[in-house]
Amino acid sequence: MKHLKTLAIGMSTVMWAGTTNAQEVHTCGTHIVRQQMIEQDPSFLEREAALNEEIRQLILNNAVQRDEDYVITIPIVFHVLHLKGTENITDEQIFSAVDDLNDDFNAQNNDLSIVIPEFEPIIGNAMVEFKLATKDQFGNCTNGIERIQSVQTFLGEATSKGSQWPRNHYLNVWVCRNLPPGVAGYVNPPGSTEGFSEYLDGAMMLASYTGSTGISNSGARHTLPHEMGHMFSLSHVWGGTNEPGVQCGDDGVEDTPITKGNSGGCPTPAASRVCDPDIVENYQNIMDYSSCPRMFTMGQVERMRALLNTTSAERNSLWTSENLVFTGVAEGTEATCPPQADFYAVVGANVNQPTIPFTPTTCTNTTVKFMDNSGRSFATEWSWTFQDGTPSTSNVKNPTVEFSSPGWKSVSLTVSNAYGSTSKTDEYAVLVGSVDESFNGAYYEGFEGSDGIFPFIEGNYDLNFTHWQRFTGGGYNSNACVRLNSGDRNQLNIINTTNASDIDDLITPNLNISGLSGAQLSFWYSYNTTTTVLDDVTEQLVVYSSTDCGRTWQQRTAISGANLITSGTASGPGPWVFRSINLPGSLITENVRFRFRYTSSAFSGDLYLDDIQVGGPVGIDAMSGMNPMHIYPNPSNDLFNIQVNGMDVMPTELIIQDLRGAVVYRNIYAPSGEMGVELSSKAMGLAEGMYLLRASNDLGNSAQKLIVGR
Repeated sequence: MKHLKTLAIGMSTVMWAGTTNAQEVHTCGTHIVRQQMIEQDPSFLEREAALNEEIRQLILNNAVQRDEDYVITIPIVFHVLHLKGTENITDEQIFSAVDDLNDDFNAQNNDLSIVIPEFEPIIGNAMVEFKLATKDQFGNCTNGIERIQSVQTFLGEATSKGSQWPRNHYLNVWVCRNLPPGVAGYVNPPGSTEGFSEYLDGAMMLASYTGSTGISNSGARHTLPHEMGHMFSLSHVWGGTNEPGVQCGDDGVEDTPITKGNSGGCPTPAASRVCDPDIVENYQNIMDYSSCPRMFTMGQVERMRALLNTTSAERNSLWTSENLVFTGVAEGTEATCPPQADFYAVVGANVNQPTIPFTPTTCTNTTVKFMDNSGRSFATEWSWTFQDGTPSTSNVKNPTVEFSSPGWKSVSLTVSNAYGSTSKTDEYAVLVGSVDESFNGAYYEGFEGSDGIFPFIEGNYDLNFTHWQRFTGGGYNSNACVRLNSGDRNQLNIINTTNASDIDDLITPNLNISGLSGAQLSFWYSYNTTTTVLDDVTEQLVVYSSTDCGRTWQQRTAISGANLITSGTASGPGPWVFRSINLPGSLITENVRFRFRYTSSAFSGDLYLDDIQVGGPVGIDAMSGMNPMHIYPNPSNDLFNIQVNGMDVMPTELIIQDLRGAVVYRNIYAPSGEMGVELSSKAMGLAEGMYLLRASNDLGNSAQKLIVGR
């Protein structure tokens, strides 16, 4: 029987010599997924057995032999899940991934020449060619790469595959930032994605193990081919587990010897004789976990081509002549078009290595890198313009720019190729801060104005329906606050119906607090959940500080899980809880920002923040009651009353500061049996505007805004 040659597939999740994370053992997650399918779907093993029998019959009947000299072409599309970090891998890295697939599946990989003599005679050539699609499912022009901004890049779960193109037309590959610990890639094996679970079909790959350039390297070049082996029904050489070296096993392929498999390293031929002292094991097989994968066997190739002739997961429809025309990979049917302009700004200590989701904020005269994120087709020319930028124009793909003046900056990009050009302008491409425009002294925000959350800014990383917004249905001791509607659910989102792992930021304006002798950040918050099981409450609110206009951040405090809940499962704001953070001397400076970052769970409720203030110490821990101080009316055009807990029985100091932090009123009131006093803004000479009123006595301290109007 004449056999076809296979290509060399590398481990998608093993420890490779010279990989990006050579100190870590990364294993393939496919058999983990298979085990989950066995536990969740009793009929899966029946479907798997039926598929194996169909493949066996095709091989016995020589059905595969009839097309042994025919190159099978498969349209492929990459969905890059990203949050504008390095996980948004370059076109060039994706090209290398396709090249690696084609080298391995056509026995053209450079390391094939060092296969040991025992296995040279059975090196297989699958004769499978992968091509990036040039037409999408609607017939529109595409380059076969779809870039999707989504927090799913942090999860890399099977349900993260929400953007699948029809599997009967395209082989889908997703690229993400994170996978479960130690996993570099996985697929849902054939037979596991029938019916409603069809959308799970495809490979999920770690960005740093996709291809062999960019943030990956040559040591990981066989990773995606390994997963494609699973996609085409191959098992690990030791059998259907994820545990090499445990017991001798069989992968069901005739010419691969029984083996225990290798969990790293590369044994010698003599050392590989484990299961049978007379047989050298195929430790150079792409479906092993050794650090020296080189080859597929002829039997593995025969099995993969047989799978491509079955209806399982509609694999047999991928390479029909009709589908090659439909996807624009057949010669002469390729779609052509201009690129679609898109871009974003990258800021951080190292603009080439952003490590966390970001909102583009930075200081004047610091570097900002602009990343071309254009799609639809590949650009060959770039033309940038930058408002107040140095340089003000650029023709490079990813330019680095500095801005000498503060404010939001407008940036435009025109991208071109032989078929035309398109342009994009973003008037809010990056927010540049400066001490010249920052808020000076103590700062207070109660969100009483009608202009939304300004001057705060938000970061909605999933670009979805949950985001920070001004709320007028109640606040702490007022009618307004800021609300994150994380308790809402998008019923149309069948992939992430719970809105879990969403990330939303609320960022203060740039502050200059260098004139303060000491400072605290304080705020009131209210939070409800949708579950009564406290172990299910995994969401968290984390507060960060920045001393470079929001370019880099340092965590200050975190409120997590049940500690975040103030109102149980009740809806609406309240009860409210006060939180204050003592700021170190290093933060008493200019160009300071604070960031409130919320990460949701499947049981998230709504989060409310109010009376965010930065100023002198306002500790509240000892002040009794949820509302230790009341001011009314507020706003006031003259007379207003102040009531403070304990004021009737102990001396109480009242201090009024303007927004610069200057004290405009101070008095100590002796106990008089009354809870409050009446003051006149006119008598004190207060101009219209907002002030911070502080009260302190033996019960503690409190601070609230005071608005004076005419």
